[in-house]
Amino acid sequence: MAQGHPIDRTVSLMQDRLNLNALTQKVVAANLANINTPRYVAKRLSFEDMLKESLEENALSLVKTSAGHRDPTSVEEIMREPEMVEVGPVDLDAEMVLLAHNSVEYQFILTMLNKKFSLLRTAIEGGR
Repeated sequence: MAQGHPIDRTVSLMQDRLNLNALTQKVVAANLANINTPRYVAKRLSFEDMLKESLEENALSLVKTSAGHRDPTSVEEIMREPEMVEVGPVDLDAEMVLLAHNSVEYQFILTMLNKKFSLLRTAIEGGR
């Protein structure tokens, strides 16, 4: 995540979220592709669940105490190697719900990003 200008940070956060949505899309697609594969276990990205739990508990107080640890404040580092968790057999309905949710969220973030750039363009052109 960029540490510079607030506009850069907002765009960077949106980019990170879009990247996470793209990864989620790949995981769901793999689950759906393997729905009839014997002994295949559905997978999920654990990053999102862990982040939600942390935000709900206000527990974002992780500290890097060793060079071998991931930097808990570096979204890029976490996104590079997202942790996958197995969630059991593939449930078609659950995968379709996740796919729809992910798609709507992706489109929402794209819309917000387009509005952000539109506002910047208006400001640069002096409101014309």
